[in-house]
Amino acid sequence: MSLWKQLRQHLLQFIEHLIVALLSSSTLKAPGGLTGGQWDRFVQCLEGQGVISAARSDSHHFLISPKLSHIYVILDDNFYYQSMRYEVYQLARKYSLGFCQLYLHCAMECCLLRNRSRPHPIMDKTILLMDTKIEKPNPEKNTWEKNSLILDSSQGVAVDDTRITDLLNRALESPVTPLEDDHEEKDRDREICAASIVHQADQSVRRLISETMQAMKGSVSAQNIKQLAKELQHAKSRSLDHLRQSLTGKTIQSLRTDDIFDVQSFFKAEKDHILERYLHTDEVQYCQSQEYCLTNPATS
Repeated sequence: MSLWKQLRQHLLQFIEHLIVALLSSSTLKAPGGLTGGQWDRFVQCLEGQGVISAARSDSHHFLISPKLSHIYVILDDNFYYQSMRYEVYQLARKYSLGFCQLYLHCAMECCLLRNRSRPHPIMDKTILLMDTKIEKPNPEKNTWEKNSLILDSSQGVAVDDTRITDLLNRALESPVTPLEDDHEEKDRDREICAASIVHQADQSVRRLISETMQAMKGSVSAQNIKQLAKELQHAKSRSLDHLRQSLTGKTIQSLRTDDIFDVQSFFKAEKDHILERYLHTDEVQYCQSQEYCLTNPATS
């Protein structure tokens, strides 16, 4: 598991521990073995908002503020894949909490300008890549995304926008109902998650093919470049079939976006085998043509 995915999983654990502490009015404790910098930043954020206070001198145990009534946990992140947001929805469903999504749409030109005005801007290509990856809420396809609001933030969004407060109130008044051993619902959820993972894998392999074709244009003859593209597409299909087979029978808890890296590894092995053959073929053809020119000077 990559570092950033590991950090995401840790944060979900922190949030779940916070939820349990809030619901049971108990002490907030750090998950076992996760008391490093990420935990410290998490509790500092909660302390700064008056949600918790340190219990004596123990930095790993915190008291929930008795003054709290309604708590809104706002996760300010891109969450560009639906599967990432679905993990948060599962937490809400597990503990009968409200769940909603606020999607801020912004024109690409505006995003790039805003980024360049930051003290520490990121590269333009990172924002352009994110735009190709992000999956907008789709309530018509995913019922769990019904509490979603899409706003155009190009001109800014007012903090007191009534549409946002209405969204939060709906989520608070209509908590998600936990599953009661509903196999049909679980199967549907698993299919949604699996489909999202396959889609992500497909996009990832498409990018690998595009990068490979760009790199090979100067190394593979024009005659072979089209055939190479076809073979890479066939390799993509085999890779995705391999992924679908590996996802069959898995529980929703075991479906992780890490499966995408398995597909990438599978495809890269196939790709390397194909490229080796094409590069070898063109090298032989080049050598044969040079040999012909040497033995037949009149053709030079």
